[in-house]
Amino acid sequence: MKAGAPVAPVLTGGALVTVGLACAVCVANAYYGQPLLADIARGLGLSPRLAGLAPTMTQAGIALGMEFLLPLGDRIDNRVLVTTLLKVQALALVLMAQSTDAPVYLGAALLAGTCGIVTYLLPAYATRLVSPDRRGSVTGALGAGIMLGITLGRSMAGIAGQALGWRGVYAAAAVATLLVALVLQRVMPRTPALVVASYRSLLASLATLARTVPLLRRATVLLALSFGLFNALWIGLALRLQQPPFGLDTRRIGLLALLAVSSVVAAPLVGRLADRGGMRLALRGATVITLAGWIALVAGGETYTGVVLAMLLCGTGATASDVVLRSAIYGHAPEQRMRMNAVYSTGTFIGGSVFSLITPLGLGQLGWYAVVVGGIAVASLLLALSWRALPGRDRPAPKSELRSGLS
Repeated sequence: MKAGAPVAPVLTGGALVTVGLACAVCVANAYYGQPLLADIARGLGLSPRLAGLAPTMTQAGIALGMEFLLPLGDRIDNRVLVTTLLKVQALALVLMAQSTDAPVYLGAALLAGTCGIVTYLLPAYATRLVSPDRRGSVTGALGAGIMLGITLGRSMAGIAGQALGWRGVYAAAAVATLLVALVLQRVMPRTPALVVASYRSLLASLATLARTVPLLRRATVLLALSFGLFNALWIGLALRLQQPPFGLDTRRIGLLALLAVSSVVAAPLVGRLADRGGMRLALRGATVITLAGWIALVAGGETYTGVVLAMLLCGTGATASDVVLRSAIYGHAPEQRMRMNAVYSTGTFIGGSVFSLITPLGLGQLGWYAVVVGGIAVASLLLALSWRALPGRDRPAPKSELRSGLS
């Protein structure tokens, strides 16, 4: 190293744990409403068929944030961006807790979702601060934090919602989010390799990236389907488990969802496999697991065994798919990582929004098994598309794939 050269910041083990915790807290904010859908709908005067609007607005907000805010991560110090977004999200959660009519709640949910990009900004930020041979393992570790937040968010919301009500859940989430923002202000290192570019040029480059990087397009489509299926399963089950033969209240649904926490162990394992060049195998295995989860509902959809098996398999499949695909796109053009992530994650949450909206409608109009058959069909498509989605053994994409969009 030359004398006087700046020393690149390094993400310490303690800081990585804190970032992982922040991912869990922030992502949980987007999922508290799922086990409480029926209660929220009643509180806001929404019909059961329109209950899906609540999670749909949150997912749509995340998609907007991915498109219009996440690219700023290549330009603005991520500590400033992350802590600002978390503070605004805490305010949005307060508004959700105090809402007495649907328009105010849905508007606040949209704002909370828009700020929820923190969960997807932090993994890309962390990979800037570790060596390339640890990229997959760090992505996997933070992926485990994200999955833990999603699973515990659903579970704890169901349990706490019984005692505190859905408004109390959102009030507690606001306090937790603000505390995380204050801690991250102290522990996040500065962001290296930021670019000097106008906001307009950053947004314009997203379309160029989507057009010129085939790997990015394929990864975006795959995770849009995978994440959509994940949302469809949980939203469908949140409504289905309140019906016969189960008849569960939100507390019992939350307790049942706790069993799915074990699926988080998949993320670090898949991350290490990705570091060793096994991305194609890991992705194919993840899609097979997802398909198996939906098939489990055909044979055991009226039993707790079938429901829990579906939770575990679909959670594992979705987590593994995301870790592999993110590791693949993070391996290209580090200076454009946030913009690559923006394209990828925008598509992901568009898929999540669509599936969040159509699942309650399908359940109400056609019944539970129509939802299951639809899930199997989409999971089969996902498996077919995943077969040739990635290059060979950790082989980087050709330079022609990275031309004009990565300048």
